Formats: sequence, structure tokens, C-alpha cells
Amino acid sequence: MTICRLGQQIHASLIKNGSVLDVFVFNSLLDMYCKCGQSEFAMKVFQGISEPSSTSWNIMICGFLSSGDLMSAQKLFDVMPYRDVSSWNTMLSAYAKCGELENAKRLFYEMPVRNLVSWNALIAGFSQNERFDEALSTFSEMLKAGIRPDKTTILSVVSAVSTISSPGDDVVKQVVGFARAIGSVSVLTAVLDMYAKLGRIDDARAIFDEISEKDLVSWNAMISGYSQNQKPAEAIQLFRDMQSECRVKIKADKLTMVSLISSCSQMGALALGEWVHTYIEKFGIEFDEYLAAALVDMYAKCGDLDRSRRIFQEMPRKDVALWNSMIKALAIHGEVKETLKIFAQMERNSVTPNDITFIGLLNACSHGGFAEKGLELFSLMQSQYQIVPRIEHYGCIVDLLCRAGRLTDAYDFVKKMPIKPDKVIWGALLSSCRSHQNVELAEEVARKLTELDPNHDGTYVLLSNVYASVGKWRDVKKVRDQMKAQNVQKAPGCSAVELDGVLHEFTAGDKTHPRFEEIYKAWDEIVKRIKPMGYEPDKGFSLKNLDEVDKEEALNRHSEKLALTFAFISTEHSQHKPAIKIVKNLRICGDCHTAMEFVSKLEGREIIVRDRNRFHHFKAGLCSCGGYW
Repeated sequence: MTICRLGQQIHASLIKNGSVLDVFVFNSLLDMYCKCGQSEFAMKVFQGISEPSSTSWNIMICGFLSSGDLMSAQKLFDVMPYRDVSSWNTMLSAYAKCGELENAKRLFYEMPVRNLVSWNALIAGFSQNERFDEALSTFSEMLKAGIRPDKTTILSVVSAVSTISSPGDDVVKQVVGFARAIGSVSVLTAVLDMYAKLGRIDDARAIFDEISEKDLVSWNAMISGYSQNQKPAEAIQLFRDMQSECRVKIKADKLTMVSLISSCSQMGALALGEWVHTYIEKFGIEFDEYLAAALVDMYAKCGDLDRSRRIFQEMPRKDVALWNSMIKALAIHGEVKETLKIFAQMERNSVTPNDITFIGLLNACSHGGFAEKGLELFSLMQSQYQIVPRIEHYGCIVDLLCRAGRLTDAYDFVKKMPIKPDKVIWGALLSSCRSHQNVELAEEVARKLTELDPNHDGTYVLLSNVYASVGKWRDVKKVRDQMKAQNVQKAPGCSAVELDGVLHEFTAGDKTHPRFEEIYKAWDEIVKRIKPMGYEPDKGFSLKNLDEVDKEEALNRHSEKLALTFAFISTEHSQHKPAIKIVKNLRICGDCHTAMEFVSKLEGREIIVRDRNRFHHFKAGLCSCGGYW
């Protein structure tokens, strides 16, 4: 017998026995019928009460709201003879939760008396409906009214601060001060997550260290914060700290694993990624599409595309995120035809693509030189799937046209865009100007970029590249002087190679490695052997007006060449010589690209380089990119 049926029998028994029902019993019946979803029966009981109390009215209003009948609740509220603060708060919360914020605001300012619950309901409504500035202004108004925030207030405000671009130091300090005073684990965890989203990872760590009784949510927030702020080594180390400090008390879950997998992806650390994968299997962490998508992405970014394919194919259920992950994996490896086949299979399986799907597809076409196919997909995205292009899609098209050598078409496309181009789009154009040695357009585009972000090092470096490519060394010096005047620091080239599970990092001209002299000498010997094969150092990639010998010396010390040479000398006596996998933080330069082609032919060994844009598989003197990089 259901609870509702039992309640009806008790009600019937009371009436049959002629019991005198007071308002307390009536309220109990109202509450029972409302919780059982029987609002019609509840209304009949309510109408039978000669003098309903404020509790009776509130129960009925809550009953209508719980069944989703906002209109009936409002009608009842409007005819209430007396509304207490609880009545007002109930309706206010209902409007806020369903996104009717103008009605919520109207009720809020009509209230004769407000309490903390009233303020919390309105602030939460603004925050949950992404009206973050209004959430913060209401919070400020609340403080001026002398109301002290509680845990609920701070959680809503932290959510708002985490999302807006420039919350202001005063607001952040104020929120953190209240959070520290409250001191609960959930509030402090929300604050460390806020700091991480604002890019203030050291502040996030300081809050994390303050939490005396950390739970899994706290550990996950900090590990994720490191991963999202491109500090993968710190994320992995913190996970190891969690294991050693908490032992069996706190067990990692799916969210922990996704952050670790993302960290391995950033580092290109295959052995570490395999260890995380084994951990998932060993400890029985639920393996769903979410984790599968992360692993597909990780293995692809670590150079093991076959493992990505295998995980994808073995998943019995595939959601759109998993399909997108596979499309992206193939795209960064330049497997355009396979990418398009996967997309066709996705459509046949009746999985509707989203905006992220098309970013992957357009990137694949860009990296493979499939300009017309990319333009066709851009049109299909809008006409068949009604997806409104975002700035990322426009950026893909500009990149696509630039890589295909259609610089004029790319520039015309940018000028006709319905949304304002960002620095990524202008950067793609400026990079292409170097390839086509178009100084005039490069200068115009550089001005646009400087207006958007005067302190971005990439603008100055790309413009220097253009000038250097045509031998305008005086102009190169002017750009460098501008960088100094603006105190702009160029991000150093950094390359990493993983050997026996250990990651070795090199920067350009690196002399910190204990074997640097041996590495330098070995590369110089390689150069002597590939020059007769046709290799000529492209001194246009040396950004200083040096003499010819010094230019070649500077090129020879690029970080990817040092990483490659170290891998050679470290494995020269090994019987098994797998592909050498290098991860670089910047785009590989043209001279290094050419040199890798020759070395792969000379040594008869595959070299895989993951730069900022894509993968390059060098084999037998050729690169998988086909020149589209």
C-alpha cells in the first residue's frame, strides 16, 4: 500500500468517525497531499478550513510550486490575508529558480521585511542564471544593509566571481575574508576553485593548505586547478601527495582521473598516461564515455593514435563528446580522410554534431590542405545543423585559407566577418604573411593585434619573422626595441622528450643539461651528414642580424633539435629503437621541420613532433603534414 493511499484512508477514517479537526490536523493533511502530488485533494482540504493559518497558506503555495504550478501559487499568494516573510521568500525563490528574475526582483523590492534568506534567494537567482554582475551588486547592497552573509551567500557569490572576467581585487578580498570567517570545507573549496579559474593558482594553493580536513572535492579542485592552469607536473605531484597522506581514507574518482589525464596530455607523457589508465582499471573506477573521451585525447596528444582508435572502437556507447574527441585526435595528426569518415559514421549513427564537432573537422581540413571541403563543412554546419558560427569557427576558416596559400581570400573573409576578429584570427594572418613574405599586410595586421593586446609577445615575434624572412634587419631591431620598451618577454621555445618514463626538457641554446656538450657535438655531426643530402639551414629563421656562421649556430641550438639529439645519443646502443616523440610548446620553425625530414631519412627512424598546432610524423624524409602546418 502506498503512503498516499494510507493517508487517504486515515483522512476518510477521521471524517467517518466525526472527529473534530483543528487547524494543526488540517495542515498535516495539506502537507501529506502536497507531498504526494495530490494538489487537487489538498485544495479541497484547504477550502474546508474555516480559518486557515499562515502555515496553511504557505503549505499550499509550496505544494503548487513543488508540482510546477507557478501560476496557481502566485494566485494564492495574491489573495493571502497576511503574508509573513516566509511566504514572500517562497515565491521569490520560486521565481528566481525558474529564471523569472524580473518578477523575483519585483517581489524582493515589494517585501515589507527582508531577511538573509530573501537576499540569498535573489543573489542565487542572478548567479544561477548567469547575471553575475547583478549578483555581485545585490551582494554589495546586502552588505550596505547590514546583513552578514552566510555559507549559502558566499557559495553563490563565489560562483559569480569565478565567471566574470575582471571581478576586481576588492570584491575578491571581501569574499575571501567572509569565506575564511565561515571556515567550512565546502566554502573554502569553492574559493580555491574561484582562484584557480581566475588564474591565481598560488592563491588557490594557499587556501587549499588552510583546509585542515580536506575531502575529495577539495583535492579534486586543487588538482584540477593545476591542470587547467597548465601546471601538469604539480597536478600529478599533488595526486601522489593525496595518495600518501590520505591512504585509503580518500579514494580518487572519475573527476580526479580526468584532471590527471589532462595533465599527461599537456606534458605529452605517454608512460605517465599509461600509468593513469592502469590505475583506473586496477581500482575499478567507473569507465564511461567521459573518461573514454579524455583517454582518447590523451593518447593522441602523446603520439599513440592507435591506442586512441582502440579505446574509441571498444566503447559500446558513444556520446557526442567521445565522437568529438576522436575527430580532434585524428585532426591533430593530419588524418583528414579518416576524420571525415568518422564524421560520416557519426551521422549514420544519428548522433547530432555540435559546434565542437565542426571545430575539429575544420581543423582537420586546415591541417590537410582540404580548403574546399572545409568551406563546404562551414556552410553545412549552418544550413543543415543550424549552428551559429563562433569566433573559433571563423578562426578555423582563416587558418584554412592561409595554409592553402589563399592569403588574399583570408583577409577578405576577415573583413566580412559579422563578429569582431580576435587576436587568434589576426595571428593566423600574420603568421601566413611570413610564409608569403607579405610585409605590407603584416604591418597592417600587426597594428590590429597590438590594439587588441599590446603586451602579447607573439605579435612582435611574428612581425620579426616577416622582416627577417626578407632580410630587413633594421626593422627586426625596431620590433625588438619596441618589445623592450613595452617590457614584453618572448616565451622561450621549450621541447621535451620522454625516455624510459622520464621527461627531459630543453630550451633553445640550453646549457643546463649535464650532457649539453655531447648533445651539441652530436648535432653538429648530424648536420655534416645531412648537408650532402641537400639540407641547407634556412637562416631566415634566425631573428638577429648575425653573420652567416652565427646564424647557423643559433639555428642548431633550437630546443627540438637538442631534444632529438639527446634521444639519439641515449638510445644509440639499444636494440629496440621506437619512434622518437618530442613535444614543443611553440610552433616548429621551418628550418627545424626541414632538418627533421632529412634526419628521419638519414637515420631510418620515425620522428614525431607535437608542436602548438598539430603533430608532425617524419618518416623516410617526408612529413605527414604535407607542408600544411
